[in-house]
Amino acid sequence: MHKALQLAVLTIGLAASALAGPTLACHEWVSTPGSVFETLDQLRRTSMAADDSPANMQAARAKLAQLRADIKPGDPVSLMKAGYWAEVMHAIGISPDSDGPELMLRALALRPNDAEYEFMVALAHFDHDKATFQKHWNRAQELAKPGSVAAQNLELFRKSLAERGV
Repeated sequence: MHKALQLAVLTIGLAASALAGPTLACHEWVSTPGSVFETLDQLRRTSMAADDSPANMQAARAKLAQLRADIKPGDPVSLMKAGYWAEVMHAIGISPDSDGPELMLRALALRPNDAEYEFMVALAHFDHDKATFQKHWNRAQELAKPGSVAAQNLELFRKSLAERGV
C-alpha cells in the first residue's frame, strides 16, 4: 500500500508538472502600457490555443514565419517578438526551430540595461538552462527599479518558479 501511495503521488506530481507548460508562456504577468510585457501579451494569450487543432498549429507556424520576416535590423522589439514566439512554439512542439532564446539574446544586446528584456531572456532559459536563467534573472533583479513592472513580475514569478524547483 505504501509503494502504491508513493507511485500515485509521483504520478500526480509529474502530471501537474507536464500540465504547467512552458514557463515563458503559461504564466500570466503584470503588464503596463509600453512595456515588453504588453508587447508580448497577445502572443502569450494566442499561444494557449496554438496546439488545439491542425488549423491552429498551421496558423502558429505562419505567425512564426511572419514574425521572422518582420525582424528589422537594430529593432529589439521585432527580435524579442520573433524570439518569444519561436521559443514558445518550440517548447509546445509546433516548431522544430530552437533559436528563440538566441533571437531574444540579440534583442537584449540592443537593450543591455533593460530589466524587462533580462526578465524575458531569463524565462526563455528556465526550462532548459538553469545557469543562463539565473544569470539573467539576477541581472533583471539588479536593474529593476522598485515598483516597476519588471520588479512586480520578478516577485510574481519568484513564487511560481519556486514551486517549479528554483
